Amino acid sequence: MKIFGHPMSTCTRKVLFTLHETNTPFELTVVDFAKGEHKAPAHLARQPFGQLPALDDDGFALYESRAMARYIDEKAGHKLSPTDLRGRALMEQFISVEMSDFTPNAMKFIYHHVFQRAQTPEVLESAAKMIDTTYAVLDKHLATHQYLAGDKLSIADISFAPYIEYMASSPMKDTLANHRHTATWWTRVSERPAWLKTTGR
Repeated sequence: MKIFGHPMSTCTRKVLFTLHETNTPFELTVVDFAKGEHKAPAHLARQPFGQLPALDDDGFALYESRAMARYIDEKAGHKLSPTDLRGRALMEQFISVEMSDFTPNAMKFIYHHVFQRAQTPEVLESAAKMIDTTYAVLDKHLATHQYLAGDKLSIADISFAPYIEYMASSPMKDTLANHRHTATWWTRVSERPAWLKTTGR
């Protein structure tokens, strides 16, 4: 399996985390977004929106990190998806929360504090409120669950990881600390060997 992405890319990290957790052999070809390689014809042929990452599995091409995570997990025997109906529903629910409510706001802080793409104070203030709301929702759920879909790591937890990791370099680190159960869950996720390998720690 070949992955075309960059180890600093949030979406690439989602896929790499999934690969490491499932012990799936892969080859990473680095696409340097700082040099604009993600917009070059060779990469656009793999990912028509010029984003990272893209996957090639023996001629089967796929893009979009959440679809890639599901594909990798299913090929590995559903190691990261609950087998029961309600567990799978919770996983899908929190993937949707991550995609719709959390990530668009988290990226405002990541752009501003990590990738030096300045955001206005108004944008950051609005994003901070939604991040705090999301952490509170997670906190209520995680008071009675080890992970988002139950007692085992799932694709839902993986989906949040890259954004929370980067927000540790922003003022939102303190917001996470204010939500005890969410902070404990994040410690549990971020100390996993597969995540340490993903981030190069």
